[in-house]
Amino acid sequence: ARASETADVLLRYQSRLLETTSLHQVVVCEKSRRTGMTWAAAADAVLTATAQRAAGGMDVLYMGYNLDMAREFIDTAAMWAESLKEALVGAGVQDYVFDDDGKPIQAFRITFKSGNHVVALPSKPRSLRGRQGYLILDEAAFHDELQAVVDAAVPFLMWGGKILVISTHFGEANAFARMVDDARTGRKPYELLSISLDDALMDGLYRRICEKQGIEWTAAGEARWRQNLIANAGDAADEEFFCVPSQGGGAVLSGALIEARMTADVPVLRLDLPA
Repeated sequence: ARASETADVLLRYQSRLLETTSLHQVVVCEKSRRTGMTWAAAADAVLTATAQRAAGGMDVLYMGYNLDMAREFIDTAAMWAESLKEALVGAGVQDYVFDDDGKPIQAFRITFKSGNHVVALPSKPRSLRGRQGYLILDEAAFHDELQAVVDAAVPFLMWGGKILVISTHFGEANAFARMVDDARTGRKPYELLSISLDDALMDGLYRRICEKQGIEWTAAGEARWRQNLIANAGDAADEEFFCVPSQGGGAVLSGALIEARMTADVPVLRLDLPA
């Protein structure tokens, strides 16, 4: 039901994320880069936070690996709220500071008429202290304390909370790769969702890119575009686009870390949604 509210905007693989989180308490999503999964997760966050508690609504807590990611996510959530005509309390996005053992920590928050919030927090286990809800961990492989954050969120599950862990891989020895392996082998009761570049292309990613750029889609053009991406990525292509963690612990500087240091970054799938 939640995914149907955004079906005219989300691509099929993005809708699968919302469908999966609606059915499972812990979801691990390994993904190709630049496929708009964070954008879809922001829609999930808004639909969850705007629902009444009796209907499964709850606070949503987002953690990226830096402050810029937190701000971008909360702005995207505000965009979804406006598009879905969801009622907000106050002026929308609020910057606020909370005390962390005497140290002021900046965070961002949207408050809805349901009484729930979408909150973007720093990636520290203690940031979850005293909180409850749905945790979204974004680009999890690049968090310094991934397993500790997940462990801190596990008590959320006791009271109906949820955890979504999303990332491109960053080496086979990384904590995120171990979580994926735990899900795939059944060692832990995580639901695994894998979205490779080819999965996204099959569901219309390149067609959407063509729409945004005002160019005509052709099968030959899509094939050339795909091959160019792979050629430019070189040895990193499997990890960056096909959900295959690299050997050696991700020692090569990844695209995600390079991108985090760029001064301008326009998401491919940031759409102008209908009013």
